[in-house]
Amino acid sequence: MRAASELLKEIILAVQPPRGIAIAVTESAGNPNWIAAAGAMDAEGTQAFSAQVARLRKSDPNVDWSDVTELDGDRRRIARWLSEVQP
Repeated sequence: MRAASELLKEIILAVQPPRGIAIAVTESAGNPNWIAAAGAMDAEGTQAFSAQVARLRKSDPNVDWSDVTELDGDRRRIARWLSEVQP
């Protein structure tokens, strides 16, 4: 099972969000056990984000959250900007 941080990195590198736009992955109680969200982007960025998330929800419906310590309420959450991710 892939780590949540690895999944987030793959989304960010595929989407290449503009400066100032973070992408976040939050733990979910369902299956898949994660939800992705992004700030407002242009149509091309939004389409790339949606396509990548749809692909990953099929290939990696569940991720390992053990490497994430950040909490949003009672759920683990990880968010990063493109500048924080190295290929």
